[in-house]
Amino acid sequence: MTATALALLAAMTAPAMVGPDEPLADFLLEAADGSRHSLYAEQPGRALTVLAFTGVECPITRKLAPRLGRLEREWRGRGVRFLGIDPNLQDDADEVAQFARDAQIDFPILLDPQQRVTDRLEVERTTEVFLLDGDFRVIYRGAVDDQYSVGASRPAPLNDFLIAAMEAALAGETIDPDRTEAPGCLVGRLNRKDADADVTFHRDVAPILFRHCAECHRPGQAGPMSLLDAETAAGFAPMIAEVTGSGRMPPWHASARFGHFLNERRLTETETRLLELWAASGAKLGDPADAPPAPTFPSGDWSIGTPDLVVELPEPQPIPATGVVPYRYVIVDPQLDAERFVDAIEIAPTAPSATHHVMVFLLEPGQSPQQALQSPASLEGRNHFAQHVPGGRPLVLAEGRARRLAAGSRFLFQLHYTPDGKEASDRTRMALRFTRAAPTHEVVARTVMNMSFVIPPHADAATVEASSAIVAPTRLLSAMPHMHLRGKSFRLLLERGGESRLLLDVPRFDFEWQHTYEFAQPIELQAGDALRMVAVFDNSSANPANPDPAKSVRFGEQTFEEMAVAYLHLELPIAAAKAASAR
Repeated sequence: MTATALALLAAMTAPAMVGPDEPLADFLLEAADGSRHSLYAEQPGRALTVLAFTGVECPITRKLAPRLGRLEREWRGRGVRFLGIDPNLQDDADEVAQFARDAQIDFPILLDPQQRVTDRLEVERTTEVFLLDGDFRVIYRGAVDDQYSVGASRPAPLNDFLIAAMEAALAGETIDPDRTEAPGCLVGRLNRKDADADVTFHRDVAPILFRHCAECHRPGQAGPMSLLDAETAAGFAPMIAEVTGSGRMPPWHASARFGHFLNERRLTETETRLLELWAASGAKLGDPADAPPAPTFPSGDWSIGTPDLVVELPEPQPIPATGVVPYRYVIVDPQLDAERFVDAIEIAPTAPSATHHVMVFLLEPGQSPQQALQSPASLEGRNHFAQHVPGGRPLVLAEGRARRLAAGSRFLFQLHYTPDGKEASDRTRMALRFTRAAPTHEVVARTVMNMSFVIPPHADAATVEASSAIVAPTRLLSAMPHMHLRGKSFRLLLERGGESRLLLDVPRFDFEWQHTYEFAQPIELQAGDALRMVAVFDNSSANPANPDPAKSVRFGEQTFEEMAVAYLHLELPIAAAKAASAR
């Protein structure tokens, strides 16, 4: 790489310093035990966050550490969350874990060996603490107290700076002082000569790419290049650094501030920095003996393993090279003579580059596609069975959960083809895996949807809302926002007793990556609750994907029209689910 390219890369990927009154940007770091922790991770009752920088061998840090452990135990009940951060190059995970045990620290101590977060906060000494308000703005930084300094100590502190700041913040009072000088050891800084960085593919980069990228970036999958191959990955090193440093890859669009998700795709700060350093230092391959074992993937055609039933379109669907292809609807009869329960579903188009999405609906015996799609059950999402969308993954349900297929059920495939410059033929297939034991809970589909909106010409923030009432206790497992090319942002809220709780926030909706967000903890819903969707659309010329900003836009199936839908998965006990489906 040229010196100019290196300078551009450094400018592009350098961590942004936090400014006055600005919230600290989210970060993701690994703790000493290997668990991953996000600053913005949702924590019920959290009002304040303390970031405490530590160092294993620093004498003052070791003296202060037990006090930090006690403070966390005393203040956690008042809505204060503590996170430790160790930025020292010389401190490994085992040493940090032992340090925490010795000090009786229960909160996680996160490792920042590439000093991304440390640089962002301009931390100089390992005893510095930061107090963040509910919006993650820094409202105090400095010393825990004034008991210890270099070469001296008092029997007890005269000023408990951190305690005073927390008390004032919780009381809504001014923090004074809001900055003090922290004692302790200087943080050893990395050598920032990126061109000389000792980062290699086999030792440092392969574990990251294998863990986070190979799912898609391997032969036969959606990714445009295989990152299992060292030389191929090295050729794309600058691009890898750009898309991971900007947050475009791995694809994930939910705000970390609201909700926590099982299927989250994110790199830690350390992983991102290693990819930057690898590109900037010439993408060295290193010793193959240092490489981790190559990842293994399910053999055969299906990532869910060997299916129990595979259904496919009865005949190939021709796709032209250009033009707009109206939605196609194809009925497939699986000849089900008995009720079955399904715990895994995977849809595979045979022309993936020209297939935008596939929706599969359930048809009752004798029901036509028009009747099914216009029925009240369809408008509520009850007959929605599965989908294949950009960025989607197969549906794999936890033990005890299943989708139900009634005897005689047929499938209605909705096929949306987007020509990509050459003629193609598609014969989409769907694989189903049946449960091995009787399930305890049925997973049912619902929607929150608005079909009567009008988006004015040139509007850059047109808001469309819809609500759905909850009539019986249930649990929300996942949500998938769906909009088209003008989709700008999306929120899903729980309304209860006149109050709102934000469950999912997608501040930058991306039509090319439509995720199903699986909640790490199912959301308990009560009768009388409502789920409210707020979708925002950009119909202005500033939206580069906008087909025509001069047009009024209404609900429609084609991408140049718009949709405002939240597809939901709810969990009900089997008996309750059958009763609900019968209504």
